[in-house]
Amino acid sequence: MTNTTQKFNIIKQRGSPHEAVLHTGEKVCRQEKLFVQNFNVGGQVFTGFIPCLDYRNHFIYETPINESYAGYPAHMCTCGSFAVIAPTDSFRKDTSQPGLAFVCYHHHIAVSEETGKKIDKHADGSYG
Repeated sequence: MTNTTQKFNIIKQRGSPHEAVLHTGEKVCRQEKLFVQNFNVGGQVFTGFIPCLDYRNHFIYETPINESYAGYPAHMCTCGSFAVIAPTDSFRKDTSQPGLAFVCYHHHIAVSEETGKKIDKHADGSYG
């Protein structure tokens, strides 16, 4: 029997961080928007910039392209969750901008087991 470990990029910071250091020592920076190429949206292919939702104590970043991150999602949140592109209709209380945005998957989708309601927490347990 082998014992495997899972690596997470949970980065704890206070305030509005603009950069973070990953477990490999690489630095990532907060970006207002990220570039996507050949992204399929409702049957249309989109190439261009998609804004990142602004969180108080975390941010979305592009995963470095090297051997250390082989198999990782292309976009991550500093809370340790992966990031996804979602329509802003699904999180109106978080932004007033129309269209699509990169969001923290855990913050966007996590629900309470007791109530079944969205809890708006990041993977590290922090809010917003």
